[in-house]
Formats: sequence, C-alpha cells, structure tokens
Amino acid sequence: MPSVISTITKYRSIRERTLTISTQVLFFHRLSHILTKGYPILDALKMTGWDPALKNVSEELITHLTRGEKIDVAFQKADFSSMVTNFLYFGRVHHDLPTMFKQCEQLLRMKKDYQQKLLQVLRYPLVLMFFIVIAFTIIKQTILPNFLMLFKEDVHSLWLMISINYLINGLGILGVGILAISIAYPFIVPRLPLQKKMKLYQKVYVLNYYHSFHLSYLFTTHLHSLLKAGLTLKQSLEIMSQHKKYQLLSHYSQQILLQLEEGVTMGQAMHSCPLLRKELTTLFHHTNDAEALKNELEMLTIFFVEYFQDKATKFLQIIQPAFFILIALIVVCIYASIMLPLYQWMAEI
Repeated sequence: MPSVISTITKYRSIRERTLTISTQVLFFHRLSHILTKGYPILDALKMTGWDPALKNVSEELITHLTRGEKIDVAFQKADFSSMVTNFLYFGRVHHDLPTMFKQCEQLLRMKKDYQQKLLQVLRYPLVLMFFIVIAFTIIKQTILPNFLMLFKEDVHSLWLMISINYLINGLGILGVGILAISIAYPFIVPRLPLQKKMKLYQKVYVLNYYHSFHLSYLFTTHLHSLLKAGLTLKQSLEIMSQHKKYQLLSHYSQQILLQLEEGVTMGQAMHSCPLLRKELTTLFHHTNDAEALKNELEMLTIFFVEYFQDKATKFLQIIQPAFFILIALIVVCIYASIMLPLYQWMAEI
C-alpha cells in the first residue's frame, strides 16, 4: 500500500511539473523578445522570471545553465517539450538563440492552435453522433424486432433499416478502430526499427504527408541555421547526422554524406530520401552558390510553414461540414427506414 501511495504521489508531482504548451509559448515569446534587444541569455532569463507564471521555469533554467549544462539538456530538465529540446540541440553550434526560440514559439503555437481548432471542430459532430448511436440502439432493441414480426412475410420492405443497421455498426467499428490505433500509435511506432518506421510512413498516406512536411522543415531549418553559422555543407550534414533523437533526419543526413563521398551531387543524393519534399530536392538541383543556398533555404522554411498551415486550415474547415452531412444523411435514412415500410403497409390495407 505505501508503494502505491508513493507511486501516485510521484505521478502527481510529475504532472504538476510538466509545462503546458501555453506556458512554453508564453515563455519563448518573452525570452526571444528580450534576447533580440541584445541581453545575454542569463539576464534575459532573469527578466523573463519577472512574470510570476514563468519565475520557477526561469530560475530552474538559470540553475542548469550556470552549472555548465548544454542548452538543450537544461530545457529538457526543465520539462520542456521534446520537440523543443530536440530543436535546441542545434543551438549548441550556431548560437542564434533569438531566432531559435522564435521558431520554437512558432511550432508550439501552431501545435496548440490546431489542437484547439480540431477539438472545437469535432466537439458538436461527435456529440450528435453519440446521441444518434444511442437513438438507433433503442430503435434496434424496440422498433426493429416489432417491424420484423410485422413484416415477417416481406422482410425486403425493411431493406433500408437493415442497411442503416449495418452502416452504423460499421461506423462504430471504424470509430473504435481509429481510437485504438490513435492510443496505440505513440506506444508502438516509436519502438519500431527505423527501416520499418520508414516503410510505414511511406505506405500510409496521412503519415507520409505529415512526416514529409515535418522532416523537410527540420532538414531545411537546421541546414540553413548551420550554414548561416559559417559551417560548410559537409560539416552541417555531419552535425545533423550525429543528433540521434531525430532518427530520420540523422539517417538521411548520413545517407546523403555517403553518396557525396562517392561523387554524387547534392541534388542527386536527395533523391535517395523519399520522405523529403520535392521542393527541397529541386532547390539543390539548381542552386550551387553557398550564399544563394542560404537565402533559398530560409525562403523554403517559411514556405513549408505557411503551406502546412494553409493545408491544415482547409482540412479543419472540411471536417465539420463532412460530419454534419453524414449525420444528416443518417437521420434522414433512419426516418425513411421507419416510415417507408409503414406507408407500404398502409397502402396494402
């Protein structure tokens, strides 16, 4: 019993320490703004801590950094998102912290905004669908058996009701399946070997679409920041290949380096990375100058963010009307499945 209580207490303490996305967004917004004014990182953290909501986080980061810990490690120990700490790994090299923190704020804000929008979009359709399922369950248990007895000699009159029954059962099974996959995905997929993960990402359209954007954005952003810091293309790729927490990014960077050593051009080497977007591959085919490459990588980073935001917004705008149309069709079909047999029966009297 004491061990159970200690486990629960430990779990609660971890939950209390975990930073919310809103807190992280606010923190990076304040910190990046102060750093752009030219303040050193420790002074900027002290000033960020003037906000009571950010005081504990700022003090913890100051403690870790004054001990000499790397910036990504310090943020990891302060319970920031793994997406942020992985991103900050490259801050060790180029030291452009204001830009890096601004990018972290942008990524977290996008994640927060689209999570909220998705919940808002799905809330009412899912509630309506829930009540429709309950209503049809009652119809199955009460009305359908009576109809089967009434039309036992002409069961074909109930074809619509039987079809609706199969449809709702199918939608229920599909919904449970999607929910099970969504719950299992974060536990199973990260543990898969890299090659199996890559095959899965390439075969499943939704995963392919998301990971191609995510990976291309990471590749473009970090390569641009490292080139901007004065590193050569080869040195930049070597640093990216050493960051094992971005498995795909590290693997592709190693793969490109091996092909470059064999005398293949950068544009040709990119073709061996199917999850990198064609816009990125095309860029290396027609850009050889280092300065032009930095500028075009910066523009491509902005393009990826804006393009993904546009696609995500359009997707969210489609979900709710699609759900409402489906619900309306089910309601009309349920009504018709009850009334049509009755009209046929009354016509025969």
